[in-house]
Amino acid sequence: MEELVRSIQKKMRFKKVVCWLAIIMFGLCTLVGVAAQEWLLTLLSLGMTVLGIYALTLMRGMSKFTKEYQPGKGYGYYRRTVQQKLRYLTWAQWLAGAFIILMIFVFDTRPTSFLIVILAILTIQFSIKKRIKNHQEPDAAELDGFVRMGMISPQEQPIGVYKDFVHLTHTFRGNQIVIVTDKRLISVFVEEQGRAVKTEMLLSGINKVRVIGTGFQGKGILLSVSNRDHNELHIHMVGKSIFFSPEQFIGSLLRALDTALKIGTYRTEETFPAYQQTRISLHPSEQGLLHKSTTA
Repeated sequence: MEELVRSIQKKMRFKKVVCWLAIIMFGLCTLVGVAAQEWLLTLLSLGMTVLGIYALTLMRGMSKFTKEYQPGKGYGYYRRTVQQKLRYLTWAQWLAGAFIILMIFVFDTRPTSFLIVILAILTIQFSIKKRIKNHQEPDAAELDGFVRMGMISPQEQPIGVYKDFVHLTHTFRGNQIVIVTDKRLISVFVEEQGRAVKTEMLLSGINKVRVIGTGFQGKGILLSVSNRDHNELHIHMVGKSIFFSPEQFIGSLLRALDTALKIGTYRTEETFPAYQQTRISLHPSEQGLLHKSTTA
């Protein structure tokens, strides 16, 4: 996971450089357009400059943790309702469509650039939008299974769940479940069939959050959180399933985190540890045999 984090951070730094170069280039084109009174060139260049600035703003803080998390602030896209997210994505598709028109009739670009933008529009429509609309939360029976396997406590209230498989009986190495309750953020990573590592972090101790889009056209999301003891938890939600949306889960996490942080300050006497890693079994008959703490 650490190698993945470094790789994504490197890509984000490269994208920032590209954005700066685009801002400089199109900014100069805007000035040239004004000087030559070429108003179409001026308008198009100014639009591209604004888009570059907007993209740079979105990437701010993505390469490393920055200021402390403020309850209720930031991450506006993930805080939106399902319908608001869908409208936001529709506007993004229209903007991409307008960009295609500019490429064809103004810039006369290569077909490969055209195909990349088309693929981005299709990805939004048939992958990201679809998983947001179809996102499923676990039913009562599945939540009881989480309790039996030691993932969550009976005293906790589950707020949101993300997973990249359908049934617990069909899990393989690399599968994961991410659960946020009213108390903790919990990541369960399957090392082998029937065995997993559970990493938990107390919500009231979290003070930094970072969300980075990964994969082709942002299909997956890397979620990173840090607490006041400088423990870090990195969760890569690949987003391949149309039934489990990383976007919806992050919205649930933000709501739970806001509530936990507004209740009071960080308390070391909490029932749950601030940060802990344990090995668990996904077979109910083996519970109690693998619950050994690896990190306190």
